Amino acid sequence: MRTVLTQIGCLMALAIVAVTVVGCGKKSAKPATEQLQQSFEKADAATKEEIVQANSAFQAGDYTGALAAMDRVVQTQAIDAAQKQAVDALILQTRQAAQQNPKLNTPELYKATTDLMQKVHGEN
Repeated sequence: MRTVLTQIGCLMALAIVAVTVVGCGKKSAKPATEQLQQSFEKADAATKEEIVQANSAFQAGDYTGALAAMDRVVQTQAIDAAQKQAVDALILQTRQAAQQNPKLNTPELYKATTDLMQKVHGEN
């Protein structure tokens, strides 16, 4: 009887851990589009238009286009820490999409990601 209770306890513990891990995985960070919108809300009109284009492209699944729009933004101005964090979120969520759908993982996407990372964080 004690062995059965121990096994049931172990199974319950495993189930709790599994639910916790899966539940934590589903709690995603704030969407990159929202972070970009908020971090660039005080930017000039031209920059805001680029952010709108980046967000639209991202939401449409055109990740290379979204990264290209952000690349244009970082080429024309210095960005602050919150904006860097938003760009990083865009890159991270783009990489996650490419992991989920390997067809998205193209040389163009890789180049756009690498170029944007280098512009935002400097060359390593």
